[in-house]
Amino acid sequence: MKITYKRTIIVVASFLLVFSAFASFTMDFALAADKETRDDSTIDLLTRCTGMYVGKDASAEGKQIIARSEDQGCGLCNKLFEVVPAEKGENRTIVDEEQQNFSVEIPDETCKYITLRDSKELIEPYYASCINEYGLAVTATVTTEVCDMYSYFDPVKPWGHGLREAILPAIPACQCKSAREGVEILAKYMDKYGSGEYNTILLSDKNEAWIFEMYGGTSYAAMKLPSDKVAVFGNQIMLGWIDFDNLGDDWVVSSNLKKCLDRLPGKVVDDKGRYHLARSIAGNLRYDFSNMRTWRGHDAWAPSKTGGYNTDTFYSLLFTPDEKVSLQDVIKLYGDRYEGTKYDMEKEGNENVRPIGTPRQSCVHIIQTWDELPDCCCQLQWLSVGNAEHCIFVPAFSGITDTFDKYKIHNTYEDAINDSFYYMCRRNAALSESDREHLSRGLKDFNHDQEERMASTIDSSIDEIKAAYDDSREAGDKYVTDMAMKMAEEQYENTKLVYDRLSYIQIYNMSDNGDMRFFKYKKGRCYVAGDDEANTEFSNTETSDKTTIYLILGILALIAIAEAVYIFIRNRKKNN
Repeated sequence: MKITYKRTIIVVASFLLVFSAFASFTMDFALAADKETRDDSTIDLLTRCTGMYVGKDASAEGKQIIARSEDQGCGLCNKLFEVVPAEKGENRTIVDEEQQNFSVEIPDETCKYITLRDSKELIEPYYASCINEYGLAVTATVTTEVCDMYSYFDPVKPWGHGLREAILPAIPACQCKSAREGVEILAKYMDKYGSGEYNTILLSDKNEAWIFEMYGGTSYAAMKLPSDKVAVFGNQIMLGWIDFDNLGDDWVVSSNLKKCLDRLPGKVVDDKGRYHLARSIAGNLRYDFSNMRTWRGHDAWAPSKTGGYNTDTFYSLLFTPDEKVSLQDVIKLYGDRYEGTKYDMEKEGNENVRPIGTPRQSCVHIIQTWDELPDCCCQLQWLSVGNAEHCIFVPAFSGITDTFDKYKIHNTYEDAINDSFYYMCRRNAALSESDREHLSRGLKDFNHDQEERMASTIDSSIDEIKAAYDDSREAGDKYVTDMAMKMAEEQYENTKLVYDRLSYIQIYNMSDNGDMRFFKYKKGRCYVAGDDEANTEFSNTETSDKTTIYLILGILALIAIAEAVYIFIRNRKKNN
């Protein structure tokens, strides 16, 4: 067969065109999977919260963690994520407006801090977390209870005359340079103003972490937390044995605490003269509402040592986990509903069990300490504006100078749903929780994958962040601000696209023929699955520019193949 150069060039060009079209499609398909996951994904007792702590040496990532969920009486409570700038002035105060404008004095000069607070039209700030430019992180509060006898000896201050959760975290955050100083300032303010509530506060910096418990109007105790332990606790006093004769540097207590304890007829004292704070102040009683959550923390992270739940057991504040605890372990536990136990809330009869992962969480914040970064940027807050079970956690370093605008949209309980980050997340959670069987698993998998991707991005960016701060404080702050903005915006857009998918499946499933669909996420793709798990890709109805390009390339490739085949057949006939 005689083959000319012209024919050879045509055939080779044809196959090169086909190969390039295929390669381009394959590469963009792979990138599209990644891009889609970024652009296309992304009774009064019920109001109380759950606290967690992970010591640096007990952490899988080697990062100290303090964390808290803020649980409300209903599913609607918009939270704002903001930056409070450093300020100067005379006769400055922090005001608790709802409490008859009760106020506390603060220094004339205060530092910059980032904060998570209630919507401004709800009157009270209720600072959920505060992290300042010196590396001090504060989360508050976990509301607690004391026995009637103790409250008689040390009653809380009347309304309008004592410290409350609404302003507590901002007091140390606006002025302190370390967790220890934060504890000392809280003690000073307790001595001066007293407390109107029973509260627990967690504080951390690059060197240590502390827990501060308020037992009444004037009494309190704070303890330094060890780096090799973890803690999970519900709304109950948790500090255990204390030796008033050997407090050392790891305790800060009120001058009247021992006196208050000695007045209790049921105080718990061992043969060494040590007092058990929780048993004594709580009247040696535990309640399932809180104690089950504390047990669940032990059961999830140290199952080999925990055993079944017992109402009367005083589970210790601090324990050693079976394995080192990761960021994702903390996230998972904040969404936990006793899965895998007899208290699983999907089982009949468990409807009134109080889980850690209540849908009434208005926010959950997990604060990691990064020792390798400068103090002004050493705390990384993973923030979920909504309940942890179905709302994504988005990170931001404490060095940021501004927050994504959708974090700053405020409203009241009576307002219609708006386009704030909070409500965009909450509506996806509400859909998933309305049909857990078909919608929940896919959203959890999607959020987990996105969180892992963001964590990976942060890990790979640490050297650049350090280099930026080496250049200047302004350059470093700009770097982490831009990073936080980008991640928040991507995940905000993802919430809208995920909502479309969840809505589609929920509407599809409103059928009486038994043909049901599931929301699934796997290998970077969101898809709809039937009962037989047959995967049906679910993508936007909009045709992108790249789709058009692929169509043109495909047509050209077919023409090239047809031309090559025609030349081959024609030459064969001529040769014959």
